[in-house]
Amino acid sequence: MKTDRERKRAAIVVMRWSARVLGVIVAGFLLLMFIGQSLESNSLPKSIEPIAAIGLVLMGIYVVAMFLALKWERLGSFLGVVALGCFFVILFLGLFPGNVSGGFSSRGVLNPIFLALWLPILLYLLCWGLERRRREQT
Repeated sequence: MKTDRERKRAAIVVMRWSARVLGVIVAGFLLLMFIGQSLESNSLPKSIEPIAAIGLVLMGIYVVAMFLALKWERLGSFLGVVALGCFFVILFLGLFPGNVSGGFSSRGVLNPIFLALWLPILLYLLCWGLERRRREQT
């Protein structure tokens, strides 16, 4: 029979691998969307709005962060929090062009697709919290 310590360790391992798998899936999906959109257009866009360029850079940092988190979890998660935090501030303010209303709406920060980007980071943070609590108890 498993002891309580072994169960906690197994839970941490499951959360860590879930965060890794979800991070790679989300980052890979964003990367493939960017590549597909780039290949679809035959010519380069004449101009891009500066705030849209900032959003693309922030999502690029998030993609790199999720791949970095495979090796260095804290660095990758920290970069992911910073990139998504900045992205969500811009999203909340409604500064992106197009069909973005901003605020707490389904077209703003409560968009389920954008909220799903936080899931790998939250799993990494939960994993660290459980590890720290387990170390303090021993």
